[in-house]
Amino acid sequence: MSIQPFNQTGDIVGPGGLPTSAGTIQLAEWAAELGAAHQLGTALCKTAFVPRDFMGKPEAAAAAILTGKSVGLDPMNALANIFVVHGRPAMYARTMVALVMAQGHEIVRTEATNESVTISARRKGQERWSDFTWSIQRATLAGYTSNAKYKTDPIAMLTAKAQAEACRVIAPDVLAGMPYSAEEMELEDLGEKPQAAEAPAKTRKLTRKPAEKKPEAAERPARNAPAPEPDPVADEATGEVQDDGPAAVLETDWDAELAQTEGDRDALLSLWNRAVAEGAPAEVVDRITEAGSKTIQQ
Repeated sequence: MSIQPFNQTGDIVGPGGLPTSAGTIQLAEWAAELGAAHQLGTALCKTAFVPRDFMGKPEAAAAAILTGKSVGLDPMNALANIFVVHGRPAMYARTMVALVMAQGHEIVRTEATNESVTISARRKGQERWSDFTWSIQRATLAGYTSNAKYKTDPIAMLTAKAQAEACRVIAPDVLAGMPYSAEEMELEDLGEKPQAAEAPAKTRKLTRKPAEKKPEAAERPARNAPAPEPDPVADEATGEVQDDGPAAVLETDWDAELAQTEGDRDALLSLWNRAVAEGAPAEVVDRITEAGSKTIQQ
């Protein structure tokens, strides 16, 4: 065992010559206990001997072990009987009764029906008994009966409520301020009535039309692709769009074209090629050929 030096005031001197207070020593003891609890929790959480909520959670197990130590439970009983619900430690009401009775206090169930349960309790050294009654009406008023267990097993639920209340009243020192039983904390908000859920907003089902595929910029047309159809042509006089089908087809006035090219050999040759390419009537091609021959002979 090491001997800590004292300063002139009689305080224990820690590293660096600074005095160490009693609180600091207690924190060091807690840290040591936490390390030991974590070591135990790490080992136990790998087994099937702990509740499912502690499996793989050595830190939570360590906290439960330390909480159990403060009320006199060994590590195994602490892991089996202490829970964290909504961030608060809790234990079964029957565990509370066992701890209280282990200290010499007396707790007895004197009445039990589906409508009401009464627990009589007396602190060690006292003669007077106190009765603690929980009824369905009281549980309903407190908002606990939203738990389905009050319908399937009302006696057990009412007994747990009365036992927990009796233990907290006659022996608060034994429970070290344990505020709630696990049965109480099975309800959200610690028994407060849950707020009515808001009705979901009505929504309309929208169906989005598939977007039309737009051609990519500077996209090259495929080889041998058909030429794009010409836009409809409007009549200059009436403004009416001439559209007799997929695309308007305008007939060429070959006689007018021939009259304009009369005497021009090159123009006649170009007109003849266009007439053949566009499938002009044979008589039209013949007239253009004849006109071309006359032009060559002149």
